[in-house]
Amino acid sequence: MDFDGEDYGLARTVVAVRVAVVISIGVLLAIGPQWVRQHTAATVAVLAGAMVYAAVVMAYPQLEVRRTRYSWLVTAFDSAFTLALIALSGGVYSPVVAVLALAVIASAARLSFGETLLVALLLGAAYILVALISSPERPVSPAPALQAGWWAVYLLFVAIITAGLSALAEREHRSRVRALVEAEAEHAAAEEERDLRARLLRSYQSQQDGLQVLVHEFRTPITSLEALTEALTAKPPMSQADRDTSLQLVARHVHHLSDMLDALSDVALSRRPTFSAGRVRRVDVADLIVAAADAVGLAAPRLRLSVGGDVGAVTVNAQGLRRLLTNLLENASRHGRREPVDVTCSRDGDEVVFTVADRGPGIPAENLGELTAKYVSVGGQRGTAGLGLWIVQQIAEAMGGRVDFAARDGGGLIATFRAPIA
Repeated sequence: MDFDGEDYGLARTVVAVRVAVVISIGVLLAIGPQWVRQHTAATVAVLAGAMVYAAVVMAYPQLEVRRTRYSWLVTAFDSAFTLALIALSGGVYSPVVAVLALAVIASAARLSFGETLLVALLLGAAYILVALISSPERPVSPAPALQAGWWAVYLLFVAIITAGLSALAEREHRSRVRALVEAEAEHAAAEEERDLRARLLRSYQSQQDGLQVLVHEFRTPITSLEALTEALTAKPPMSQADRDTSLQLVARHVHHLSDMLDALSDVALSRRPTFSAGRVRRVDVADLIVAAADAVGLAAPRLRLSVGGDVGAVTVNAQGLRRLLTNLLENASRHGRREPVDVTCSRDGDEVVFTVADRGPGIPAENLGELTAKYVSVGGQRGTAGLGLWIVQQIAEAMGGRVDFAARDGGGLIATFRAPIA
């Protein structure tokens, strides 16, 4: 039996019964026959001691709790007071003899099965000795030794029954606790398995997203390389000037693909997300914008570029910036209805600010927040792949920058990206 804090209500109830037993013994001795009051002074003294003892246990009910270091002490006091009152009130004929059974029952609730049997044997032997010494001669009654022996046997029976029931109750309690613990363990295991399954599904989804991003990112330069290859090998052959320009574009695309493969290698080695920080180097921003525009087939006069003089050479995440600009320019070119795409670049403190403005169908103001959602298309056919602007948002966050979208006066969309300068 477990008790928490001051919750000793049941123990106090048991102690209250002990007090009632002491009072009842006093009443029995007061109204009983004269021979039970042969030692009045000593009997009153023992009763007073028993009452003080009961009051102490009432004040400290934890003494009554099972399996404490006071269990044998309380049992000893119970037995001693009971035997003393039996000896002073008629021995084997004393009405207090019935209290022996109560002492054994109380011991069974406090001690183990074997200890309770030991208490019953010792108490029975002590009772027989007390009965033989203190019992008066009463010819009409059974011999004191026989009557005391019967009481000792009954004490043993009481001990077996009560201690056995107590042990069974304790075993049942342990079984119930064990079942609860096992149920909790099974529940925890199920929760852990459910969590593991969810993490595996998220990991699988992340892998799928990574593959989708790679396909999307590699598609633009590879498509451009295919077009350039066809142009270089077409009949009749192009002019030398166009051939040199095409070869420069091929070199740029190859360099871009090399950067992307390096970034992919970094991801594989470091287990970082697909949108890793990338390499930081010093670049000419205008060249970077033109290279990104060439990758998507966007050139003057459709490309209208305005670059501030203070961003000629800045230190940025060049590979990530090119990926981001390529996606923005591809989106603007695809949905710009063949209208010019306006690109501006300027410096604002420790940031480079880019704007890409098209003349596409535009996006309602209430849908601007959905532009960077994965696999979501808004505004007609804009973002039909559902990944381009989501990739832009992920790269911007990986670079420590931010991208914002706004409706353009007269129709179209304005994308503003702020990239930190290293």
